[in-house]
Amino acid sequence: MRIGTSILLAGLALAASVPVSGAARTTVASGVASPVAATGADVRPAVAIRPGRLQWPAGMEVRRIGLAPPAIAEAAAMTAHNRQALAATRGLRGQPLAIGFPRPVDLTVALRDLAWTSTVAGTRVARLEVTSPAARALRVALALSSPVDGVTVRVAGPTSDEATAAFAASEIASAARRDGVLWTPVVDGETAVIELEAQPTAKLGAATLSIPRLAHLVIEAAELGAPEAAVMRASGIGTAASCNVDAACAMAGDPALQALARSAAKLVFIGDRGLSYLCSGTLLNDTASTNTPYLFTADHCIDSMAAARSIVSFWLFAGGCGGQSGPPLIQLTGGGTLLGRSQDNDWSLIRLDEVPPDGTRLAAWRAEPVVSGTPVVSLHHPKGDLLKANRGTVTGLSRLTDDLVDADFTQVVWSAGITEGGSSGGLLATSGGSGYEVRGALYGGLSTCARPADPDYFSRLEVMLPLTREYLTPAAPNPDGVVVAVEFYHAALDRYFLTTAPAEIANLDSGRTVGWARTGLRFLVHADAALGTSPVCRLYSAAGNGVAHFYSASPAECAQTLAIFGAAWILETSAAFYAPLPDPVSGRCPTGTAPVYRYFNRMTGGHRYTLERVTSEQLRASPTWIAEGYGPGPLYPVLCAVQP
Repeated sequence: MRIGTSILLAGLALAASVPVSGAARTTVASGVASPVAATGADVRPAVAIRPGRLQWPAGMEVRRIGLAPPAIAEAAAMTAHNRQALAATRGLRGQPLAIGFPRPVDLTVALRDLAWTSTVAGTRVARLEVTSPAARALRVALALSSPVDGVTVRVAGPTSDEATAAFAASEIASAARRDGVLWTPVVDGETAVIELEAQPTAKLGAATLSIPRLAHLVIEAAELGAPEAAVMRASGIGTAASCNVDAACAMAGDPALQALARSAAKLVFIGDRGLSYLCSGTLLNDTASTNTPYLFTADHCIDSMAAARSIVSFWLFAGGCGGQSGPPLIQLTGGGTLLGRSQDNDWSLIRLDEVPPDGTRLAAWRAEPVVSGTPVVSLHHPKGDLLKANRGTVTGLSRLTDDLVDADFTQVVWSAGITEGGSSGGLLATSGGSGYEVRGALYGGLSTCARPADPDYFSRLEVMLPLTREYLTPAAPNPDGVVVAVEFYHAALDRYFLTTAPAEIANLDSGRTVGWARTGLRFLVHADAALGTSPVCRLYSAAGNGVAHFYSASPAECAQTLAIFGAAWILETSAAFYAPLPDPVSGRCPTGTAPVYRYFNRMTGGHRYTLERVTSEQLRASPTWIAEGYGPGPLYPVLCAVQP
């Protein structure tokens, strides 16, 4: 067995333990046992709460924060990202389209120092306007140092009397503690209005409002190559290539496709380096019809909790056949919660934190391989344009291995339509007994107007389902006693934590233990002893700062660690879950299982466990992480998970 320095440096690891719960673990059914499909259903919309009108009292003083016109250098990261995406290996567009870049504002002001004006209703109102010249749209990052009861913050464009969104001050303060900031919805134009209304009982105290930065949004493809100034409406209408097919045209005479289109969404979110991105996504139903708004998209779109929480989604965004004007944007501003994802297989499942609007639909799906020769359709928002539809045929499975993915993807050739940047995460569906059924989401591809018959590639819902059954098939039987091991990350500590205990998962999800967020990565193990499995011990170390946990499916390794460093490590449980050991010489896992890799962080003393080969390769390439496990390498499995 390859041993890193985890045992040698065990005494350098961490602080307060997250105790093992005695409660039953979250269980899911393994494989693709029945049920493997869900019918569609109309969303049952929540009671709409209007964000309200801006107050605009007579003589109101406005505080204006005007930035200088953006320099080309400010958009350099956005430009480089899109150039890299277009120049990707084999031309695959397995990256989201970047449509905006961050700009610093660096404003912090005490609430009591704002210019407050009294209203006829007896409240007080203060107004700020933030301008980034030449922007086609803005999002503003807000933070409050502490919650203030009785204060509401509204966001709008400069010419609107109606707010786009409204937030209680406590929401902004909570988001600031959790993610650093709360991102406002998309506001058209180069100016965003931030209005604060304080009730007579509100005590402003020493609370401060901060606007650390904003997102300056652009759309048009020509500008993405060399953005000297922003062009194009934030809607993106008219930006897609001419060989794309308007969904309204494709839906004529096809009621099932019309129903499916009500599940499709355009997604705008904040990702790495603060860039703003554009992707597509789909609402999925669950087999219990709980009306939970599960959003299905690509991992290369939403790959972190922060990105999920920053999502704004646009619904029912389809114009008439051949038309360039669309309906008013229906923008959902509540963000979402990342539930699970796979980097290798490029899927991501999010639960929206707000119910989608009236008229939307939870799509049907089927979790079975799509047979070569099967007709398929796709719906997506290329370059943020009105909804487009493709028709084509599955031509088999294709193995894709690059720095983003490592899996078999469904290969499709189109007879009508193509995909472009912004199409990522768009659905693939086949015709079934209950209408169209979603089978995957777009990773990337080669199709262009010049080469429309070149293939595109989609993730596979049947691969995702075993890892997300607790959400999509909540009542499914679990005869094998399979449980999900969920990974969390603490940015301040730079530590990862793995657990199958529902009480621990619920605690960390709730934020009661501050600082932890799901990474979305997960794998399947056994809750109890099963044929061919070993008990996986869990050790805890309180030496140093942080939380260090160590897992091993080898009882001998557990005993050795405790014998050598008994003062530093505490045995929390000898059987946190059960999993097979790899062959100690070859490192191979038994049939029906998949290797899980363990890495030791030489700087923090923590460990990370991952099923994902791409993630493992990234860790292996880092001088900070040391691989541990069995076999000749270069990847060393340390235990074996249930094969998704």
